[in-house]
Amino acid sequence: MGKINIKKLIEEGQVHISVIFEVVGQPKEHIEKTIKAYVETIKTDEELTFLNEEYEPAEELDEGLFSVIAEVELVVKNLEKITWLAMNFSPASIEIIEPSKFTIPQKDVTNWINDLLSKLHEIGMVRKSDQGQIDTLIRNFNAMTRNAIILSLSEPRNVEQIGKKIGMNKEHAEKFLEALIKEKKIKKEKTKYYLIQ
Repeated sequence: MGKINIKKLIEEGQVHISVIFEVVGQPKEHIEKTIKAYVETIKTDEELTFLNEEYEPAEELDEGLFSVIAEVELVVKNLEKITWLAMNFSPASIEIIEPSKFTIPQKDVTNWINDLLSKLHEIGMVRKSDQGQIDTLIRNFNAMTRNAIILSLSEPRNVEQIGKKIGMNKEHAEKFLEALIKEKKIKKEKTKYYLIQ
Protein backbone atom coordinates (compact mmCIF):
# COMPACT_ATOMS: atom_id res chain seq x y z
CA MET A 1 0.00 0.00 0.00
CA GLY A 2 1.44 3.35 -1.01
CA LYS A 3 1.79 6.53 1.04
CA ILE A 4 -1.15 8.19 -0.77
CA ASN A 5 -3.51 5.39 0.26
CA ILE A 6 -2.39 5.59 3.89
CA LYS A 7 -3.02 9.34 3.82
CA LYS A 8 -6.49 8.72 2.40
CA LEU A 9 -7.30 6.21 5.12
CA ILE A 10 -6.14 8.69 7.79
CA GLU A 11 -8.35 11.40 6.21
CA GLU A 12 -11.28 8.96 6.46
CA GLY A 13 -10.72 8.77 10.23
CA GLN A 14 -8.58 5.65 10.47
CA VAL A 15 -5.47 5.40 12.63
CA HIS A 16 -1.94 4.45 11.53
CA ILE A 17 -0.19 2.50 14.30
CA SER A 18 2.89 0.45 15.06
CA VAL A 19 2.38 -2.55 17.33
CA ILE A 20 5.01 -4.71 19.03
CA PHE A 21 4.14 -8.28 19.98
CA GLU A 22 6.37 -10.45 22.15
CA VAL A 23 6.23 -14.18 22.83
CA VAL A 24 8.33 -15.77 25.55
CA GLY A 25 8.81 -19.52 25.88
CA GLN A 26 10.70 -22.51 24.62
CA PRO A 27 11.93 -24.11 22.49
CA LYS A 28 13.23 -21.33 20.28
CA GLU A 29 11.76 -22.75 17.05
CA HIS A 30 8.32 -23.06 18.65
CA ILE A 31 8.08 -19.43 19.74
CA GLU A 32 9.32 -18.23 16.34
CA LYS A 33 6.50 -20.18 14.67
CA THR A 34 4.01 -19.11 17.33
CA ILE A 35 4.53 -15.37 16.88
CA LYS A 36 4.15 -15.68 13.10
CA ALA A 37 0.94 -17.68 13.54
CA TYR A 38 -0.26 -15.08 16.07
CA VAL A 39 0.24 -12.23 13.59
CA GLU A 40 -1.43 -14.28 10.82
CA THR A 41 -4.49 -14.69 13.06
CA ILE A 42 -4.71 -10.94 13.58
CA LYS A 43 -4.39 -10.38 9.82
CA THR A 44 -7.71 -12.16 9.25
CA ASP A 45 -9.60 -9.16 10.66
CA GLU A 46 -10.96 -7.14 7.75
CA GLU A 47 -10.96 -3.89 9.76
CA LEU A 48 -7.16 -3.95 9.91
CA THR A 49 -4.95 -2.93 7.00
CA PHE A 50 -1.49 -4.47 7.37
CA LEU A 51 1.37 -2.45 5.93
CA ASN A 52 4.52 -4.12 7.17
CA GLU A 53 5.74 -6.75 9.60
CA GLU A 54 9.25 -7.47 10.86
CA TYR A 55 10.41 -10.30 13.09
CA GLU A 56 13.46 -10.05 15.31
CA PRO A 57 15.53 -13.22 15.83
CA ALA A 58 14.70 -15.01 19.09
CA GLU A 59 16.95 -14.05 22.01
CA GLU A 60 17.76 -16.32 24.92
CA LEU A 61 16.64 -15.12 28.34
CA ASP A 62 17.26 -16.73 31.72
CA GLU A 63 16.59 -20.40 32.46
CA GLY A 64 16.43 -21.57 28.85
CA LEU A 65 13.53 -19.31 27.86
CA PHE A 66 13.54 -17.36 24.60
CA SER A 67 11.91 -14.08 23.60
CA VAL A 68 10.86 -13.19 20.07
CA ILE A 69 9.46 -9.86 18.92
CA ALA A 70 7.34 -8.88 15.92
CA GLU A 71 6.83 -5.25 14.94
CA VAL A 72 3.72 -4.73 12.86
CA GLU A 73 2.66 -1.54 11.11
CA LEU A 74 -1.01 -1.24 10.28
CA VAL A 75 -3.99 1.02 9.85
CA VAL A 76 -7.03 0.44 12.06
CA LYS A 77 -10.59 1.64 11.67
CA ASN A 78 -10.75 3.72 14.86
CA LEU A 79 -9.77 3.99 18.54
CA GLU A 80 -12.28 1.27 19.45
CA LYS A 81 -10.39 -1.12 17.19
CA ILE A 82 -7.12 -0.19 18.93
CA THR A 83 -8.78 -1.03 22.25
CA TRP A 84 -10.00 -4.33 20.79
CA LEU A 85 -6.49 -5.12 19.56
CA ALA A 86 -4.97 -4.25 22.95
CA MET A 87 -7.50 -6.27 24.97
CA ASN A 88 -7.63 -9.35 22.78
CA PHE A 89 -4.01 -9.71 21.68
CA SER A 90 -2.04 -8.10 24.54
CA PRO A 91 0.73 -6.45 22.54
CA ALA A 92 3.85 -5.25 24.32
CA SER A 93 3.22 -1.72 23.01
CA ILE A 94 1.14 0.33 20.59
CA GLU A 95 2.39 3.58 19.06
CA ILE A 96 0.06 5.90 17.17
CA ILE A 97 1.90 7.22 14.13
CA GLU A 98 -0.93 9.23 12.54
CA PRO A 99 -2.95 11.33 13.01
CA SER A 100 -1.06 13.60 15.36
CA LYS A 101 -4.35 15.02 16.71
CA PHE A 102 -7.81 13.55 17.14
CA THR A 103 -11.17 15.26 16.83
CA ILE A 104 -13.67 12.79 18.16
CA PRO A 105 -17.42 13.35 18.54
CA GLN A 106 -18.72 12.98 22.10
CA LYS A 107 -20.88 9.98 21.05
CA ASP A 108 -17.83 8.11 19.73
CA VAL A 109 -15.84 8.79 22.92
CA THR A 110 -18.79 7.57 25.00
CA ASN A 111 -19.06 4.36 22.94
CA TRP A 112 -15.31 3.82 23.14
CA ILE A 113 -15.25 4.26 26.93
CA ASN A 114 -18.26 1.96 27.36
CA ASP A 115 -16.66 -0.71 25.16
CA LEU A 116 -13.52 -0.43 27.26
CA LEU A 117 -15.52 -0.70 30.49
CA SER A 118 -17.42 -3.71 29.16
CA LYS A 119 -14.16 -5.51 28.39
CA LEU A 120 -12.71 -4.59 31.79
CA HIS A 121 -15.84 -5.94 33.52
CA GLU A 122 -15.55 -9.13 31.47
CA ILE A 123 -11.90 -9.49 32.52
CA GLY A 124 -12.90 -8.83 36.13
CA MET A 125 -15.55 -11.56 36.02
CA VAL A 126 -13.08 -14.06 34.54
CA ARG A 127 -10.55 -13.09 37.21
CA LYS A 128 -13.11 -13.59 39.99
CA SER A 129 -14.08 -16.96 38.55
CA ASP A 130 -10.43 -17.99 38.26
CA GLN A 131 -9.74 -16.76 41.80
CA GLY A 132 -12.69 -18.81 43.08
CA GLN A 133 -11.28 -21.91 41.39
CA ILE A 134 -7.81 -21.20 42.79
CA ASP A 135 -9.24 -20.75 46.30
CA THR A 136 -11.11 -24.06 46.00
CA LEU A 137 -7.94 -25.82 44.79
CA ILE A 138 -5.94 -24.37 47.70
CA ARG A 139 -8.58 -25.45 50.24
CA ASN A 140 -8.68 -28.96 48.73
CA PHE A 141 -4.88 -29.17 48.63
CA ASN A 142 -4.63 -28.07 52.26
CA ALA A 143 -7.28 -30.60 53.35
CA MET A 144 -5.55 -33.42 51.43
CA THR A 145 -2.16 -32.47 52.89
CA ARG A 146 -3.54 -32.43 56.42
CA ASN A 147 -5.17 -35.82 55.87
CA ALA A 148 -1.93 -37.19 54.41
CA ILE A 149 0.00 -36.01 57.50
CA ILE A 150 -2.53 -37.58 59.86
CA LEU A 151 -2.40 -40.84 57.90
CA SER A 152 1.41 -40.75 57.95
CA LEU A 153 1.34 -40.67 61.76
CA SER A 154 0.34 -44.30 62.19
CA GLU A 155 3.49 -44.26 64.32
CA PRO A 156 5.47 -41.31 65.75
CA ARG A 157 7.66 -39.61 63.15
CA ASN A 158 9.91 -36.56 62.90
CA VAL A 159 9.32 -33.81 60.33
CA GLU A 160 11.81 -35.23 57.81
CA GLN A 161 10.09 -38.64 57.90
CA ILE A 162 6.65 -37.06 57.53
CA GLY A 163 7.87 -34.88 54.63
CA LYS A 164 9.34 -37.90 52.87
CA LYS A 165 6.17 -39.94 53.44
CA ILE A 166 3.85 -37.28 51.98
CA GLY A 167 6.25 -35.88 49.34
CA MET A 168 6.73 -32.42 50.81
CA ASN A 169 9.82 -30.53 51.89
CA LYS A 170 10.46 -29.94 55.59
CA GLU A 171 9.64 -26.21 55.59
CA HIS A 172 6.19 -26.70 54.07
CA ALA A 173 5.40 -29.74 56.20
CA GLU A 174 6.26 -27.80 59.38
CA LYS A 175 3.57 -25.19 58.61
CA PHE A 176 0.91 -27.89 58.35
CA LEU A 177 2.22 -29.60 61.50
CA GLU A 178 2.00 -26.33 63.46
CA ALA A 179 -1.62 -25.86 62.34
CA LEU A 180 -2.53 -29.43 63.32
CA ILE A 181 -0.93 -28.90 66.77
CA LYS A 182 -3.05 -25.74 67.29
CA GLU A 183 -6.14 -27.74 66.34
CA LYS A 184 -5.12 -30.40 68.89
CA LYS A 185 -5.09 -33.14 66.25
CA ILE A 186 -1.43 -33.96 66.86
CA LYS A 187 1.18 -33.24 69.50
CA LYS A 188 4.94 -32.88 69.45
CA GLU A 189 7.30 -34.41 71.96
CA LYS A 190 10.95 -33.56 71.42
CA THR A 191 11.41 -34.11 67.65
CA LYS A 192 8.54 -36.57 67.08
CA TYR A 193 4.93 -35.92 66.18
CA TYR A 194 2.09 -38.08 67.54
CA LEU A 195 -1.60 -38.39 66.80
CA ILE A 196 -3.87 -37.33 69.65
CA GLN A 197 -6.32 -40.18 70.21
